[in-house]
Amino acid sequence: MSRSNSRVIAVTMGDPCGVGPEVTAAALEALYPVKGYEFVLIGNEDVFRRYCRKKAAALSFIHVAGDDKAVHRPGKPSAAAGLDALLYLQQAVKLIRTGGADALVTAPVSKEWIIPFSPGFKGHTTFLAHEFSCDHVEMLFVAGQLRVVLATRHVPVKELSELVTAVKVYSVVKATASFLRERYHIKRPRIAVCGLNPHAGEGGHMGREEITRIIPAIKKLRVSGLDVRGPFPADTVFEPHVREGYDLIVSMYHDQALPFLKASYFDRLVNVTVGLPFIRTSPAHGTAFDIAGRSLADPGSMKAAIIQAMEIM
Repeated sequence: MSRSNSRVIAVTMGDPCGVGPEVTAAALEALYPVKGYEFVLIGNEDVFRRYCRKKAAALSFIHVAGDDKAVHRPGKPSAAAGLDALLYLQQAVKLIRTGGADALVTAPVSKEWIIPFSPGFKGHTTFLAHEFSCDHVEMLFVAGQLRVVLATRHVPVKELSELVTAVKVYSVVKATASFLRERYHIKRPRIAVCGLNPHAGEGGHMGREEITRIIPAIKKLRVSGLDVRGPFPADTVFEPHVREGYDLIVSMYHDQALPFLKASYFDRLVNVTVGLPFIRTSPAHGTAFDIAGRSLADPGSMKAAIIQAMEIM
């Protein structure tokens, strides 16, 4: 595609049987046009057109389909839909690599239905890290001024104790602090680090990971010049009077932070990938097959993901 002076944001439609097409259409309908930005959608155009209105209909589109005869029904996941969701993502990678887009916003996909075509697929974050040869990428969740990064991502709970190491905590905080300085223009981020165990280990009486791993990482981070504090008990660090004093909270694992974030900010929570050579954001929800095509899906998170991409490009 030809380039203008505008910045181009590629948007993948996600699983064509999930809520991705409808929240993408609704979000872009609410936002488009935006001065200085262009959007190119990647997905099944026939599916998208079911949901788009007047403004969204004018958007550029790259139609991708593994089988043009396949019929994608809302709420009815299928192998064909899983393959197409993967193809959309692969097309987005090509577009970014060739300079056809400056940023990427991804609608939700189903790991279960993609894995048969991409064994070991663990989600957008890991897939994009592999495609762009990035050794360290992080999941940063943003809702307004609240930012939370995960020290570990989609891993079994039984593996957490081994995965939460001083090296891991140090690298996640360093990378995310650099990202906040570069993209959010926060010169000296104030960072709160959660403990791994309940009550941050109770001084070693409820686990020693804080003493042997997290505290050493915090000390090293302070020596490097970062304003890092903790470890804090996760059941209190998200209290308004605590969290408002920090630019970043470091959660040790997925379900330590996400239940609170999704319960409190579902309609505006955004997943931002730290460590890629371009900006990538996504809504912080899944495919929601159970409500797909029923006009029940809230496009707020998708809209917020697009706005976030524009703000930090």
